[in-house]
Amino acid sequence: MPEPEAAPEAHAADIAPAEAPAPRKRRRSATQVQRNEATRLQLLEAAGKVIGKHGYAGCTIARVTTRTKIAHGTFYLHFASQQDLFDAVLPTLGGRMLASIGRAIHAATDAMELERRGFEANFAYLSRHPYMYRVLSEAELFAPAAFHGYMDRMTRGYVRSLQRSKAATQLADYSADELESIATMLIGARTYLLMRYGIESNAVKPLPAAKLDTYLKFVAHGILGDRALHAG
Repeated sequence: MPEPEAAPEAHAADIAPAEAPAPRKRRRSATQVQRNEATRLQLLEAAGKVIGKHGYAGCTIARVTTRTKIAHGTFYLHFASQQDLFDAVLPTLGGRMLASIGRAIHAATDAMELERRGFEANFAYLSRHPYMYRVLSEAELFAPAAFHGYMDRMTRGYVRSLQRSKAATQLADYSADELESIATMLIGARTYLLMRYGIESNAVKPLPAAKLDTYLKFVAHGILGDRALHAG
């Protein structure tokens, strides 16, 4: 009886390798995302306060992580470098300030009321968050892209406010194209009033009421004409 034929030897080349399962991408839970965002924000807030005390030049990663009690290595899970941190500080913390001012002026339709509310809200926010003055004033040197982006954002917001006033026929003497220039001049006036009368040892103090009244009088005569002074 013939012996059964032996099965041919298998060669490595004849065997198709089993496909390795594709690695699963871990989906971060909503809780993890919130925790990461909270940690990132904590680092940014700490950086703002360190800048307020030591300036950007003295805002080291070690000082920020020490203030937050977050491990040095954890910092790099959120920011690639010190410069990456600097570039995020003003857009984030400054964005909060602009949002606060926006809420203060939202219901204002009269141009003079809008100016008063915006000016007071600006100074009030800086008084509550004194480190923001240095974050703003030094950003042009240490985080220029963030600074110019922030200034563009602030100017656009101001222009939208002026557009509402123009729609209410309070800026009839100015064209739509002129509103950006007006916004820029008014931002400049506020900035220098703050520097001249509102800063003491890198902290913001309340602007004397007489200075605010003078600013509003200037706005009334300069862009609104005498009718704003006699309205109502």
